[in-house]
Amino acid sequence: MGYDDRDYFQSKPRFEFSSGLHGGTKALMIALIAAFIGGLVLGDTTEFASDKFWLAVYLPVDKQQLAYRLFVLAPHNIIPVREAFEPGHWKLLTHWLVAPTLISAVVEVIFVYFVGRMIERLFGTRRFLVLFIGGAVFAGLMASLADPWIVGGRISVIMGATGGLIAGYMTTVWIAPRQKSVFGWPLRNVVLGVTGAICLVSVLMGVFGGGEFAALSPTQPIWGAVFGAGYMLVARKRGRVPAIAGGFQQDEQLEEWQKQGYLHDYKESEFDEKKFKAVADKQRDEELTNAKQRRGDQEKLDAILEKISQSGISSLTRKEKKFLDEQSKKGK
Repeated sequence: MGYDDRDYFQSKPRFEFSSGLHGGTKALMIALIAAFIGGLVLGDTTEFASDKFWLAVYLPVDKQQLAYRLFVLAPHNIIPVREAFEPGHWKLLTHWLVAPTLISAVVEVIFVYFVGRMIERLFGTRRFLVLFIGGAVFAGLMASLADPWIVGGRISVIMGATGGLIAGYMTTVWIAPRQKSVFGWPLRNVVLGVTGAICLVSVLMGVFGGGEFAALSPTQPIWGAVFGAGYMLVARKRGRVPAIAGGFQQDEQLEEWQKQGYLHDYKESEFDEKKFKAVADKQRDEELTNAKQRRGDQEKLDAILEKISQSGISSLTRKEKKFLDEQSKKGK
C-alpha cells in the first residue's frame, strides 16, 4: 500500500448526484407511486383539494369517503376546528404517501430520487428514513395545528411527502455549507434561498389558491424545514454529521494555511525603500558584530591552547577554564 492509498490522504466525498440508488430511496419511490395510484383508484381523482372531491366526500360517496379516511389529512382530524372534529389521527402515518395533485406526485418522486440518493449514501438507510418519514409526520402534525389560522373557513388538505423532502433538503446547510453550487454560490445559500421560496409560494397558494371548500396546506414545507434543521442540530451535537468536502468538520480539522481561500486576501504592498534599507543595515550590523565576536573568541581560544601546551592546564585561571568549557559546549 502506498502512502497516498491511506485513508487520511484520500479526499472527502462530495455532496453530489452521482451516487447509486440505495434501498431506502427505491422503497420510498415505489411506495409513493403505488400509493398515489391507489389513491387515484379509490378517490377517482388526481385533485384532492378540488371542490368536486370534497362535495363527494360530504354527500357522501363511498369511494371518495374511503380515500378521505385513508389518506387525506385535515386539521379537524387532529383537533376540533370550528366545532368540527372527526378523529383520524392514524392519517399522520399515511397522509404523506399520496400527493394532493398529479403534478405534486411527479415532482415528489423526482425529488426523492435526487435527494435520497445523496442523503442515504451519507447517513445510511435507517437514519435517512427516520429523517424523511419523521419530517413528513411532524410537518403533518404541525400543519394540522397551524393551518386553520391561515386558510380561514376552508379545509386545509395536508397530503404528500413535502415535509420529508424539505427536511432532507435542509441537511445540506450543515453537511456541505461551503461547497460550490450554481454560479459558484455556496450550497448553503442556494438551499436556504430555494427553501424560503418554496415556503413563501406554499403560503401564498394556501391563502389565495384552492377552491371554495378546500386549499392545499400552506405551512407543510415550513414545518419540514423546521424538522430538518432540528434533526441536523441534534446530529451535529452528537457528532453524527457526515464529513465531506466543503463540510464544517473538514475545516475544523485543517490548519489555517490549509483552509480554502487562505491567500485570497493577500495584497502586495508598495516597496518602502527607506524601511528596507533600515532592516538591511540592522542585519549587516548584527552580522559584523557577530563576526567580530567570533574572531575575538577564536583569538582568545588560541591563546589559551598555547598556554596549555607550554605550562599545562593547571596554569589556567578560573575565568580561562570557564571560557574553555563554554567553547567546548558550542562545538558539540
